Amino acid sequence: MAEKEKYCIALDGQVFEVSRELYEAYYKGERKEKYFMHDLKESHTRMDQATGKPVLIPGREESYEKLLEAGGQFASDEEPVEDTFMRMAMLEKLNQALRTLDQDEMELIYALFFMDISEVELAGKLGVPRTTLRYRKDRILKKLKKML
Repeated sequence: MAEKEKYCIALDGQVFEVSRELYEAYYKGERKEKYFMHDLKESHTRMDQATGKPVLIPGREESYEKLLEAGGQFASDEEPVEDTFMRMAMLEKLNQALRTLDQDEMELIYALFFMDISEVELAGKLGVPRTTLRYRKDRILKKLKKML
Protein backbone atom coordinates (compact mmCIF):
# COMPACT_ATOMS: atom_id res chain seq x y z
CA MET A 1 0.00 0.00 0.00
CA ALA A 2 1.43 3.37 -1.04
CA GLU A 3 2.03 5.90 1.67
CA LYS A 4 -0.13 9.03 1.40
CA GLU A 5 1.84 12.24 0.68
CA LYS A 6 1.98 14.77 3.47
CA TYR A 7 1.50 18.46 2.78
CA CYS A 8 2.75 20.92 5.37
CA ILE A 9 2.69 24.70 5.67
CA ALA A 10 4.93 26.58 8.08
CA LEU A 11 3.32 29.63 9.72
CA ASP A 12 4.78 31.68 12.56
CA GLY A 13 7.31 29.00 13.43
CA GLN A 14 4.75 26.21 13.55
CA VAL A 15 4.24 23.48 10.95
CA PHE A 16 0.71 22.46 10.03
CA GLU A 17 -0.30 19.41 8.04
CA VAL A 18 -2.92 20.36 5.43
CA SER A 19 -4.74 18.87 2.47
CA ARG A 20 -3.22 18.99 -1.00
CA GLU A 21 -5.83 21.54 -2.18
CA LEU A 22 -5.07 23.91 0.70
CA TYR A 23 -1.33 23.49 0.16
CA GLU A 24 -1.62 24.34 -3.55
CA ALA A 25 -3.91 27.30 -2.90
CA TYR A 26 -1.55 28.67 -0.24
CA TYR A 27 1.55 28.48 -2.43
CA LYS A 28 -0.31 29.78 -5.47
CA GLY A 29 -1.29 32.84 -3.42
CA GLU A 30 2.29 33.18 -2.18
CA ARG A 31 3.56 33.10 -5.77
CA LYS A 32 1.02 35.79 -6.74
CA GLU A 33 2.27 37.97 -3.92
CA LYS A 34 5.87 37.49 -5.06
CA TYR A 35 4.79 38.41 -8.60
CA PHE A 36 3.16 41.63 -7.46
CA MET A 37 5.89 42.56 -4.99
CA HIS A 38 8.93 41.78 -7.14
CA ASP A 39 8.31 40.88 -10.77
CA LEU A 40 6.10 43.88 -11.53
CA LYS A 41 8.17 46.41 -9.60
CA GLU A 42 11.66 45.46 -10.77
CA SER A 43 12.91 45.95 -14.30
CA HIS A 44 14.25 42.85 -16.02
CA THR A 45 15.49 41.66 -19.41
CA ARG A 46 14.06 39.11 -21.78
CA MET A 47 15.34 37.75 -25.04
CA ASP A 48 13.49 38.94 -28.14
CA GLN A 49 12.34 35.80 -30.01
CA ALA A 50 12.72 37.37 -33.45
CA THR A 51 16.14 39.03 -33.07
CA GLY A 52 17.67 37.09 -30.20
CA LYS A 53 18.72 40.34 -28.55
CA PRO A 54 17.99 41.17 -24.91
CA VAL A 55 15.14 43.63 -24.37
CA LEU A 56 14.84 45.68 -21.17
CA ILE A 57 11.36 45.54 -19.64
CA PRO A 58 11.02 48.43 -17.18
CA GLY A 59 9.36 47.92 -13.84
CA ARG A 60 5.86 49.25 -13.48
CA GLU A 61 6.75 50.99 -10.28
CA GLU A 62 9.72 53.26 -9.85
CA SER A 63 11.02 54.93 -6.71
CA TYR A 64 10.67 58.67 -6.30
CA GLU A 65 14.46 59.04 -6.22
CA LYS A 66 14.88 57.07 -9.47
CA LEU A 67 12.30 59.26 -11.21
CA LEU A 68 14.02 62.43 -9.99
CA GLU A 69 17.36 61.16 -11.31
CA ALA A 70 15.73 60.55 -14.70
CA GLY A 71 14.56 64.18 -14.74
CA GLY A 72 10.91 63.54 -13.87
CA GLN A 73 8.83 66.54 -12.89
CA PHE A 74 5.93 66.41 -10.51
CA ALA A 75 3.02 68.68 -9.77
CA SER A 76 3.50 70.76 -6.66
CA ASP A 77 1.37 70.01 -3.62
CA GLU A 78 1.24 73.72 -2.88
CA GLU A 79 -1.68 75.93 -3.78
CA PRO A 80 -1.15 77.75 -7.12
CA VAL A 81 0.06 81.33 -6.71
CA GLU A 82 -3.00 82.72 -8.51
CA ASP A 83 -5.35 80.93 -6.11
CA THR A 84 -3.37 82.17 -3.11
CA PHE A 85 -3.53 85.75 -4.40
CA MET A 86 -7.28 85.55 -5.09
CA ARG A 87 -7.95 84.06 -1.64
CA MET A 88 -5.88 86.78 0.04
CA ALA A 89 -7.64 89.50 -1.95
CA MET A 90 -11.07 88.13 -0.99
CA LEU A 91 -10.05 87.90 2.68
CA GLU A 92 -8.90 91.53 2.59
CA LYS A 93 -12.23 92.59 1.05
CA LEU A 94 -14.09 90.57 3.70
CA ASN A 95 -12.09 92.24 6.49
CA GLN A 96 -12.90 95.67 5.07
CA ALA A 97 -16.59 94.77 4.84
CA LEU A 98 -16.62 93.42 8.41
CA ARG A 99 -15.12 96.69 9.69
CA THR A 100 -18.16 98.57 8.35
CA LEU A 101 -20.54 96.62 10.62
CA ASP A 102 -21.76 98.22 13.81
CA GLN A 103 -20.96 96.65 17.22
CA ASP A 104 -24.16 94.53 17.50
CA GLU A 105 -23.84 93.19 13.95
CA MET A 106 -20.18 92.33 14.45
CA GLU A 107 -20.88 90.52 17.72
CA LEU A 108 -23.61 88.44 16.05
CA ILE A 109 -21.39 87.47 13.07
CA TYR A 110 -18.43 86.78 15.37
CA ALA A 111 -20.48 84.50 17.61
CA LEU A 112 -22.09 82.56 14.74
CA PHE A 113 -19.14 82.21 12.38
CA PHE A 114 -15.97 82.58 14.42
CA MET A 115 -16.99 81.10 17.75
CA ASP A 116 -19.24 78.51 16.06
CA ILE A 117 -22.18 79.09 18.39
CA SER A 118 -25.47 77.74 17.04
CA GLU A 119 -28.38 80.06 16.26
CA VAL A 120 -30.54 78.39 18.92
CA GLU A 121 -27.83 78.76 21.57
CA LEU A 122 -27.12 82.39 20.69
CA ALA A 123 -30.82 83.26 20.59
CA GLY A 124 -31.14 81.84 24.10
CA LYS A 125 -28.17 83.88 25.35
CA LEU A 126 -29.50 87.10 23.80
CA GLY A 127 -33.08 86.43 24.89
CA VAL A 128 -34.58 86.77 21.40
CA PRO A 129 -36.52 84.28 19.28
CA ARG A 130 -34.41 82.22 16.89
CA THR A 131 -36.39 83.54 13.91
CA THR A 132 -35.49 87.11 14.89
CA LEU A 133 -31.83 86.15 15.18
CA ARG A 134 -31.97 84.41 11.81
CA TYR A 135 -33.55 87.50 10.22
CA ARG A 136 -30.76 89.70 11.63
CA LYS A 137 -28.08 87.29 10.44
CA ASP A 138 -29.56 87.14 6.91
CA ARG A 139 -29.82 90.96 6.79
CA ILE A 140 -26.14 91.31 7.83
CA LEU A 141 -25.01 88.70 5.29
CA LYS A 142 -26.89 90.50 2.50
CA LYS A 143 -25.18 93.72 3.54
CA LEU A 144 -21.77 92.03 3.41
CA LYS A 145 -22.56 90.41 0.07
CA LYS A 146 -23.36 93.80 -1.47
CA MET A 147 -19.97 95.11 -0.29
CA LEU A 148 -18.13 92.15 -1.76
